[in-house]
Amino acid sequence: MQRHLSGDDPGMTTEGGPPLGRYYDVAGRRLLLHRSGSGSPAVVFLPGGGAVGLDYLNVQERAARLTTSVIYDRAGTGWSDWVELPRSSAEVTGELRELLRTAGVPSPYLLVGHSLGGFYARHYAHRFPAAVSGGTPEALLREEIDGKRRLYTALAESVSQGENRLVDGVGHVTLHLRRPHAVAQAIQDLLARIGG
Repeated sequence: MQRHLSGDDPGMTTEGGPPLGRYYDVAGRRLLLHRSGSGSPAVVFLPGGGAVGLDYLNVQERAARLTTSVIYDRAGTGWSDWVELPRSSAEVTGELRELLRTAGVPSPYLLVGHSLGGFYARHYAHRFPAAVSGGTPEALLREEIDGKRRLYTALAESVSQGENRLVDGVGHVTLHLRRPHAVAQAIQDLLARIGG
């Protein structure tokens, strides 16, 4: 059962508390957010798919020495309330926007996303560009793509018959969903090359 704490932020709720941070009510769900430090822009960490906000506590604390720093758990992860999955990126980014507003964390934000969190960070920047600091979404995306291309090419070249095949318009998380024919073609090509 959720209850509001009298005299505190009306968006904040409590129930059994998390090890760190506070719960905020967003669209009827309790979401965990931990904030420390002060200054602008606020650094907001967006965890990867298998991670929770507290996984980034070590770097969040370092960022808090420089400016406001935030970690949080998306609905359905960590200490935040359960939600049915899958969810759209629009749902996740809208939820984050409302959570930051409810928690009183003013923009601009420097979004630091890991893996799936990076996808959400890019989508947030595209949806709410006036709220984001640290470069244009296109420039950030290009840097990420170029860095991944170099890494994946080096990994592929480190094994016999290795290949890094680039497929436009998809990320590493969505390739098999958005371009299944490209995955099948790569397998077919590799089988032909090795005589399978």
